[in-house]
Amino acid sequence: MVRGGVFSAATVLAAAALVSIPARAQSDSTQHGAAANREYAAVFAHSDNPCSADYATAPYLQCMGRELKFVESHLGAFIDDLRGVAGSSEELAALNKADAAWHDYRESFCLLPYQRFAGGTIKGPMSADCRLRLDRAYMKELSGMYMLFQLPK
Repeated sequence: MVRGGVFSAATVLAAAALVSIPARAQSDSTQHGAAANREYAAVFAHSDNPCSADYATAPYLQCMGRELKFVESHLGAFIDDLRGVAGSSEELAALNKADAAWHDYRESFCLLPYQRFAGGTIKGPMSADCRLRLDRAYMKELSGMYMLFQLPK
């Protein structure tokens, strides 16, 4: 209640309680968004063709194995952070469903070189390159979908 331009202590406390709940949730969401931005930045600080100097199959696959492990680790953390940004249980369920479908797509699509080039040594490098390209593209799509550019880095 206001008397003479002064708010009562109960009014101030009630308003603070109402504002603090969404602010806390917003703060958590902002922190998760900032963490997602850091995961994204770590991946895109690396070249999109990190193993181009390794022309032979075995060294290329070793290099790509290291790079894929790095990217997939950051991608997993990125997705976990996006789960913390989700604003509702429905959004979280949709993100989880999309993520599972995307993983199935990536695995299926990146196995194609094993069928196309069944007798050749290029199938392994092509499959690894496919996974790297798709992981990076997926992160770009999700970053845009969640408008992470608007959140702190």
